[in-house]
Parts: sequence; structure tokens; C-alpha cells
Amino acid sequence: MASTPLTLAALATSAVPGLNVRGTRSHTGDGDGAYSSAVLVTDDGDLIIRVPRTPNAEVRQSAELLGLAALAEGAREELPFAVPFTRGITRAGDTRAVVTTFIEGGRVDAGNVEADALLLQPVAEALAAIHSLPTSLVQQGGLPTRSAQEARVQALRLVERAAQTHLLPETVHRRWLDTLRSTSLWDFAPTVVHGSLTADQLIVTDDQIVGVLGWDALAAGDPATDLAWLLASSGDALDAVLARYSAIRGVTGMRELRARAHFYHQLEVARWLLHGVDTHDSVVVDDAVAMFDRLVDRLDRLGTPIPARSTLSGSEVAQLLDEVPDVPFDPRSETAEYEALDEDRMFHADTDFIEPVAVPTEGDAREPGETSEPGEAPASSDDQATQPIDPLEK
Repeated sequence: MASTPLTLAALATSAVPGLNVRGTRSHTGDGDGAYSSAVLVTDDGDLIIRVPRTPNAEVRQSAELLGLAALAEGAREELPFAVPFTRGITRAGDTRAVVTTFIEGGRVDAGNVEADALLLQPVAEALAAIHSLPTSLVQQGGLPTRSAQEARVQALRLVERAAQTHLLPETVHRRWLDTLRSTSLWDFAPTVVHGSLTADQLIVTDDQIVGVLGWDALAAGDPATDLAWLLASSGDALDAVLARYSAIRGVTGMRELRARAHFYHQLEVARWLLHGVDTHDSVVVDDAVAMFDRLVDRLDRLGTPIPARSTLSGSEVAQLLDEVPDVPFDPRSETAEYEALDEDRMFHADTDFIEPVAVPTEGDAREPGETSEPGEAPASSDDQATQPIDPLEK
């Protein structure tokens, strides 16, 4: 269907009865081309209307609607930033148009976040506020709640899937299994997590975070998943935020939290590999293999995993994999989720609670990005995954 600003404005008046649109302007903030969108100037303030262009974007939007609905007024009052509010929904051809409040401000480049940046304190405050929300809001919203053990098993499944391609270097495989064997590392209390936090989701004005977008993976789970994106800048940025975060929340276990953030960051290479394998894209596969080769060369610089209080034998690894039953294919699980994500996503998000619109066959795809180990980087388009930036080449 047509997606001109005037067409989108007409859809908005259908989605929000009585809405008076006084003007429109183009919007390119999504960056990946997965939505047709426009900012609307109305008597009620600026709004934004977004229409998905791909099945992946539609699934993502469904998840975001549930996430925003779960963030009730009381929860929003506890956050030091604004969260979009859904104003209306209407059909738009074979899909839907969603109108939400628009949060004005600039975007953050993760690669420019330095350890002495003024933004690090607001980032720590935002993370601490999200992680301090009651997990009951997730449960009441019907959103995923994942225990520490389930997070560990999900990570293990991703590692073993990558190993089954016979393209995961044994050195990396062993290191990842060492991380998963550490019982101390995976002994944490789940918190509310944004679940898909990246620099691009932060709206900033005058070095303050005024808004956070992208609530499609809101869940209860591992808080480390909201920290891994900081490694797209540097380990120093992560350490600086963790120091502030720890002081705000008054919690311990920062060493383990940091280690899991690094682990999730590295796992993005496995997701990139599986994306290439699942889509039969030899260019992506070759790119992931090259990244793994560079990762092997630099393993001695990445530190030693936290020693385990107990370890798992090969048979125990298989048993751990069997402890959580397989679930039906989810359009946003593992590699399909990777395709659907908006710039920097963690592998752990799922949407079992969403009625899928269609199994995605195209969408965003990104590759990890940071100077010391692989992580996340933006890149996607309507029709195909684009080649990620390899941070190991920096």
C-alpha cells in the first residue's frame, strides 16, 4: 500500500478517532527500512505512525505492543525517561498501522560511548531503573519470565546449534562451554529486562536520556543482556557503567554480570553464523567464519572465564540441554529473531506469547561490533541482511 506522509496521516486519523493532524514530516529513525513511518504534528502533541514492511517487522511490532501495554502508569513513573504510549491501531492493507507518542531527541552512536562520557551516568541510571521494576509486571502482562537456569540452557542450545554446523572453532566452543559450566556465573536473580537494548534505542537531549524505545523483548531474565551493547564501544565503557550501576542498585555480583555480558556479546557471532546457514547465504557464513578465526587469534586477550565451582561433563551438557523441553518454532527464535531485530539485539529474546503473523524469511541482520570482541552492529534492510561491520578489524 502507499506510504506517503499524507496516506499515513489518513491512517492515523482512523487509528485515533478525533485526531486533528496539522502537519507531517518524514521519519528515518528506524534506520533499517522495516517500517513506513511519519511524524504527525497534532493538537495532542507529536505522534508517530509506523506500518511494518516485512513479516519480521510485524512480529516485532506485535511484541512491542505487548511490552508497552505491560508498562503500566505506575511502572512508567519509576523510570527516569519517557516510554512511548500507544494511541491507536488500525488496519493498513494486509498489515496494521500503529500510532504512538513521539519522543523528540537525538540518537546515540554506541561506538562513540567512552568511559568518560557524560552519558554513562544516565545509562547506568536507566538500566538500574529498568532492572528495579517489579517482575510481577512482566508476569501480569503475560511476557516471558526466564530463570537463571533457563537463561543458561538457552545459551547452551545456541552454542550447540553453532557447533553442529562444524564451523565453530573448537577453541571457541571449549571456551563457551567453560563459561556455561560455571555455576557461580549463572547464579543470579532475574530482573525485568528491556531485552533488546542498544544505543539506537536511547533518545538523548543535553547528555540526558529522555526516552527509551524498542520494548519488543520486555521480559524477566538476565540483566546482563541489557549491558552487552556497551561492548560495541569498549570494555572501559561497560566497566564505567557497571561501577555506577552497582552503586545505584546496591547489588553485588558485578564480576559475574560483566562476564555474562561479554559472553552474550561473543555469542552474536554464532547468531550471525546461524543466520547465514539458515538462509543459505555463503557470504554471511564466510564472514562469520572469518570473524571466528580472528576471535581465536585474540582469545588470549579476552581474559579467563570465571572458575566454576563445579563443571559439567559431556553427558551432563546433553542432560542440561534436555532439562527444558523443545518449543514449537517461533518466528523470532534464535536466528529468525536475529533477522527481525532492530540494530543490536540479544539472542535471548522470544515471543512465545505472540501470535505469529508469518514465518520471517527476510529482515534485519547484524553482526557484532566492538574492538576487543565481537558484538552487535546495526545493519538490515527490507529485502536482505546486509554485511555487518567487523569490529575485530578496528
